[in-house]
Amino acid sequence: MREIRLCDDSQLESVAELCVQNHLGIEIQAFHDPYLKNLDQLVQQYQKLLTDIPGRRSLHAPFWDLNLGTKMRGIRRETMEMFQYAYRMAQRLGCTELVVHNGYIPGTSFPAGWVHRAVDFWQTFFQDKDDAITVCIENQFEEDGEIIQMEIDAVGDPRLKACLDIGHAHANSAASVQEWIRSFGERIHYFHLHNNHGKQPVRGYNSDEHLGLADGTIPINDVLSLAERVCPNAIWAVECSADYLEESVDFLKKAGYLSADR
Repeated sequence: MREIRLCDDSQLESVAELCVQNHLGIEIQAFHDPYLKNLDQLVQQYQKLLTDIPGRRSLHAPFWDLNLGTKMRGIRRETMEMFQYAYRMAQRLGCTELVVHNGYIPGTSFPAGWVHRAVDFWQTFFQDKDDAITVCIENQFEEDGEIIQMEIDAVGDPRLKACLDIGHAHANSAASVQEWIRSFGERIHYFHLHNNHGKQPVRGYNSDEHLGLADGTIPINDVLSLAERVCPNAIWAVECSADYLEESVDFLKKAGYLSADR
C-alpha cells in the first residue's frame, strides 16, 4: 500500500487519533507560524503526542510574505531564516519531509532570473544538510508547473522535490490537475490532496476551499489513478480542513487506496 498521511490542520490531538486508528502518518502544520509563544513547550507537547502515530511525519514551513527568488535581498534573507527554522523544527519532531512554498507570484519577475536566484538560495540552504529530510516545493499561485520544474532541474539535488497541491492547481491554474501530474512526472515526491470548485470570479471568495476529497469539482478518481501510474512512490497527504478528514479517509478506503480493516 502507498504511504498516506493526514495534515493536522493545527489540530493535532483529534487528527492524531484518526492517524492511530487508520495506521497513517501525519503532516504537522502548527509550526508554520514562527512567532508562537512557548515554542519549546509546544514542541514537547507534539513530541509526546506523536509517539503513538505509526506512520512517518512531515512538517509545513512558514510561507507568509516569503519569496526565495526575489531580487530583494532582505526578503531572501528572511525566507532563508524561516526555512532554517522550519528545518530545525522538522529535525526536532523526527520528520522526513519539509513542505515549503516558493513565494513566486506570476507576472512579477522574469522567470529565468528568478530561477537563477532560487538556485543560489538552495545551494546555500543545502550546504550544511544531510539527506535525512527531503524538501518539497509546493505550488500555490503558479499558473503552471514550469517555474518549479525549472527550479528543481537547475538545482539538481535529490533532496529537492515537488509537492503537487492538487487543490491549488485546480483553483489557480487553467491547466487541469492531470496536466500538472504529467508535466511534473517523477519530480513529484509528495501530494497535497483536497478538493474545491475551481477558480471563482466572486469578490472576496476564497477558491482554495480545502474541501473533502469528493466534495469539489476535481475529478478525484481520475487524478488518483493517474498519480499512481506516473509517480507511484509519492506520498499522499490529505490536506482538507479537519472537519472533512474522516470522510476523506472513508473515501480512500472505499476507493481501495486504504485497507478497509484499518
